[in-house]
Amino acid sequence: MTGTKSSLLPLNILREEFPATQKCVYMDVANQGLISLTTRTSFEQHLDNRLYGENDELPQLKDVEQTRARFAKFVGADKDEVAITKNASEGINIIANAMDWRPGDRVVLCPQLEHANNILPWLQIKALHDIELKVVEPDNGAIPVDAIIGAIDSKTRVVAVSTATMVPGFRAVTQPIAEACKRSGAFLLADGTQSVGILHTDVAHMGLDGLAVSTVKGLMGLYGSGFLYCRREWADRLNPAYLARFSVDLGNAPESAPILNAAKLRAGAPRFDVGHYNFPGMIAAYASMGQMLEIGTEAIDNHVTSLATRLASGLLELGLPVCGGAPGKHTGSIVALGDVATLSGAREAAPFVQELQRYLTENRVLVSTRRGMLRFSLHLYNTEDEVNQVIDLTRKWLKYSPR
Repeated sequence: MTGTKSSLLPLNILREEFPATQKCVYMDVANQGLISLTTRTSFEQHLDNRLYGENDELPQLKDVEQTRARFAKFVGADKDEVAITKNASEGINIIANAMDWRPGDRVVLCPQLEHANNILPWLQIKALHDIELKVVEPDNGAIPVDAIIGAIDSKTRVVAVSTATMVPGFRAVTQPIAEACKRSGAFLLADGTQSVGILHTDVAHMGLDGLAVSTVKGLMGLYGSGFLYCRREWADRLNPAYLARFSVDLGNAPESAPILNAAKLRAGAPRFDVGHYNFPGMIAAYASMGQMLEIGTEAIDNHVTSLATRLASGLLELGLPVCGGAPGKHTGSIVALGDVATLSGAREAAPFVQELQRYLTENRVLVSTRRGMLRFSLHLYNTEDEVNQVIDLTRKWLKYSPR
């Protein structure tokens, strides 16, 4: 099992790795994750090499493969099931454009719960290939498992979901959907940006065929780098829309060798690698994943879920509209306040959303608003004291708010 230990490192030691925690209560990883001091220093040598003209390309290419292998371990996959990307958006587009589409094929998704970058690729595929988008409605803010299964049929080629939505942030139950996809031969593709690195992820257990991830959030890395998991049985059947030197297998030929004839695609997901790699991004991801694996991904999951449970319960006790109500199996690392009707635009955001965010910001608590909801998102460096501080601040705000 991927990275399991019984408890987190002592929080006072861990938090020293994240200087931002000394300045504020940071509950906005769903917007942008913090990086650690270890991650910050990990790519300095590479930058020095570039500064002084020392070419480290070949060693860096070997290190990229180590990062690929580390991410595979992180999500319970094999190394040849991982492609290197710029972000989750690119990973989704890679799969969308590698399918052999036929008119009448279907994609099932729930747009109200998805980021635009897990909607736009399917709108483009619809326009280019005359496919059908089968849209399902949320189940009170959650991925509608029964509705998705009911929408899958023999014409379904892809089911697109998020492992945890950007808002309200509930955990998605993927196993029943995966079983339905397997029966119909459909590809189950997940956007894991809001969960990987925070919530324990095992792609085989979840039944995923594809998982697209950016490193900038839960993986506590840099912008402009990401990973795409694609199950080997699917990867070898898909044809990349784009090819570049690292998409093909030239055996022992050097990286700059001329290619005069059709080249053999790399086995598995690395065939989706395009162009050169973001070396600082890969170095940073290797460092941050190393820290998280040392702690244990299940321990991190337990820690953040416990904090989110405490936060949701405390805000409910204050009479605030916590999405999903009482904490339960849906609880992950995100707690959202507001009305789920704002997801569809059926209702405007309640005025308190902006007012409470402003008050918290003035008191050095960083959170964000998305689709009319106030979103608190937690990671391994957050503490119970911080949760209690947020609850106390909210209680004070309610006391003096004209709401």
